[in-house]
Amino acid sequence: MIWEGIEGDCAKFTFFELERQSNRIANVLSSFGIGPGDRVFTLMNRAPELYSVIPAVLKTGASAGVLFADFGPEAVRQRLDDSRAKLVVTDACNVDKIREIIGKLPNLETVLVIGDRPSNENFYNFGERLATASPVFEAAAVNPEDSCFLIYTSGTTGLPKGVVHRHAISERLIATARSVLALGEDDLYWCTADAGWVTGLCYGMFAPWLLGRPILVYEGEFDAGKWFELFEKHQVTCLYTTPTLLRLLRNEVGGLRFNRDFCLKRIYSAGEPLNPEVIEWAEKTFGAKVYDNYWQTETGSQIIANRPDVPLVRGAMGKAVDGVQVAIIDEKGRELPPNEIGDIAIKPNLSSLFKGYWNFPEATRACFRAGWYITRDRGKIDENGYFWFVARNDDVITCEAQRVGPFEVESAILVHPSVFESAAVGVADAFTTEHVKAFVVLRKGFKPSQRLADEIAAVVRAQLSPQSTPKEIEFVTGLPKTKSGKIQREILRKDLKYNDEFMFRIE
Repeated sequence: MIWEGIEGDCAKFTFFELERQSNRIANVLSSFGIGPGDRVFTLMNRAPELYSVIPAVLKTGASAGVLFADFGPEAVRQRLDDSRAKLVVTDACNVDKIREIIGKLPNLETVLVIGDRPSNENFYNFGERLATASPVFEAAAVNPEDSCFLIYTSGTTGLPKGVVHRHAISERLIATARSVLALGEDDLYWCTADAGWVTGLCYGMFAPWLLGRPILVYEGEFDAGKWFELFEKHQVTCLYTTPTLLRLLRNEVGGLRFNRDFCLKRIYSAGEPLNPEVIEWAEKTFGAKVYDNYWQTETGSQIIANRPDVPLVRGAMGKAVDGVQVAIIDEKGRELPPNEIGDIAIKPNLSSLFKGYWNFPEATRACFRAGWYITRDRGKIDENGYFWFVARNDDVITCEAQRVGPFEVESAILVHPSVFESAAVGVADAFTTEHVKAFVVLRKGFKPSQRLADEIAAVVRAQLSPQSTPKEIEFVTGLPKTKSGKIQREILRKDLKYNDEFMFRIE
């Protein structure tokens, strides 16, 4: 592992060093009574220790959980309380959040703190405990069906749900690291996602390491100039990121050409659909192939993907990954023919499919229908076996009896050179059931105007249809998103406040 800090400090760790370090940590955890059936969470920045703590937890037989470091105290409390976590490993930057809420966490017995000498009861210095720990540890015996990790998903309603995954997930992570990511012995792989997001955990750590491949970890947040520096300095060959961050890169650098020594060969994107225009820009800028792929926290591994051994079709999510039975089905569980929109579903015999939602059996049962796991996403499959994303079930817009997918509207809007990103939602309409409203974030150098709104609408009308054309365009400075970068259209739908200065109606 190559780790680089926000101050430019850099450290390299061999697999041998990571093994001995995680063994020491496992011994520390065991000394506090951690073992099979327990849950241990981390709450820290992307420090090197994070990438030893998680394997250490698994070695004890406990289940690991990762919390985003930018969570506030209440978000942390909800997850630790719901999971009944027994121990938390945190750092000096985040320990005050735990101090604030520990009185409301009856199951939390121990807090290990990196880089701080805590004086509170049941708070212990991580480094002091580690200094005397043995680098030898015999890992607990586990079965494929035993719980491996617990990660919380953001939902459109209610509190986040804990998704429990089994050790059996390893089989699919190895398979997709080979077939989709195509990681070879000469690759240096960088997944930009935080380990608090399932992509950062499964494909930022587990998948490449199960295949014995090195990874790059950057402690800081997105910075276009820093990213280009990291690409060149460390000769990154394979990047896994999100459409949002690719759009940010595009917005920062525009059409500039670079005389830099990039080694990027493959770029993968997940979290939300990737617009064709962003793909074209990335391929021209880096000279690398860009592969969209689709999966969920619940599926645990990629289920639909563009990949090097399959002809690339821009705009499509790709084909079903080998070993996964994917279909488009109707409300009765019947498979639909090509080009008909329905629910994206998979057969539940997938070894990486979640064990269930933690303490929420009703929600788990609701995910299955007629022998299928239902993703709650809408899509279609074409005659060549490529899957196309339409929308989340609750995001589809009905206009003049036609169903309009927000993603296709957003992709069309992005064609206009002024647009950085957008979100399309349905607004109640007495005549058409709903009409499309677009929230648009402009690129640098552009200002909201009626003329610009009309131009953007004309692009959509020319590419799609009158029903898909926004009747309202509101220019905004940003869009609400989940921690993983998915646009939260439900928030936009619920909060349709009109800012007359920046909202324009289209005739």
